[in-house]
Amino acid sequence: MIDQSHLTAFGDDGFVVLRGIFDPVPLAVEVTRALDDGFGSSPRNIGRAGNEFRYLPMMSERTPVSLALIDEFPELAARLLGRRVLPVRAKGTRYFGGTEWHSDSDLDIASLGFVAYLEALDADNGALRVISGSHRPESLSPTHAAVAGLCALSGQAVSTEPGDVIVFDEHLWHSSSGGHDRRQWRIDFVADPTTVVETDAVRRYFGAIFQPGWDGGYDVDRYPSYGPDWRQRSGFWNARLAELGAYDGADQEESAVRSAR
Repeated sequence: MIDQSHLTAFGDDGFVVLRGIFDPVPLAVEVTRALDDGFGSSPRNIGRAGNEFRYLPMMSERTPVSLALIDEFPELAARLLGRRVLPVRAKGTRYFGGTEWHSDSDLDIASLGFVAYLEALDADNGALRVISGSHRPESLSPTHAAVAGLCALSGQAVSTEPGDVIVFDEHLWHSSSGGHDRRQWRIDFVADPTTVVETDAVRRYFGAIFQPGWDGGYDVDRYPSYGPDWRQRSGFWNARLAELGAYDGADQEESAVRSAR
């Protein structure tokens, strides 16, 4: 899927677009079906970037298209980061409206996201906007001053068609504007830690994702983050994700949701 120009662009800019690399129709059908099936009358969620959304994990036997697509990307993620990676989780999301400037991680560990939008998006209807190069530590720091400066910028709109995938460093600053209802599929990868410091960072990474008390509004039994089907098929990843707290974190979050309901 990639050559040296992609690797260079990812390193310099913090993102790269892979055009037309999968059939979007089966995924669009599956994302829509899962979102319709997984939610009842739950209200929309409000993110820290001011965005309204509904999402659910697509990691089970109910989402085979998503599972197959996950398998396509680990080797590519490893090439882009230059090291072995671990899958985080795949999600289907429906966004409503815009998203303020933010980055998805401020931890000192490499991670990236593969994002596929299921509608054609451009600068006028909610395409992802990025600040090229803002993933580099020397470029921007996550301070209030930096955020204020970013908000004054329009950034670069990354136009996409269904079947395209945007791969971006999770430290990259990004936003969206002008959009309405739009669907997204996403899978993230984090570097497999090799030191004590990195291991601590990855544990905190998973700890930020899975928080008892958070209720996304979806059916956690039908759409678990790491259900039995995933754990049966994931091989090497099982041991590492368990060691790093991903499975315990997901189990505790979902158990808390069941208790609260």
